[in-house]
Amino acid sequence: MEIKCKKSKRFLCSINYDEILDLLKKHNVVLERPLEIVIPCRSCKESEVYHIYKDHYVFKENKKQKDTKLDI
Repeated sequence: MEIKCKKSKRFLCSINYDEILDLLKKHNVVLERPLEIVIPCRSCKESEVYHIYKDHYVFKENKKQKDTKLDI
């Protein structure tokens, strides 16, 4: 599945969801919720949040890129 920026229509990433499910199944993990991913876009200077399902993805929201830094 390919994900494109909602504003600029630029390619952001490609995700193989079936492979993710297979790897999780090997470790006896069952997904009951969609995966949530945050992807920065260089064109629109924002990060987009998506919920990933088996056959499709849903755009959730835009965030400023400075808000998406990890605090470790």
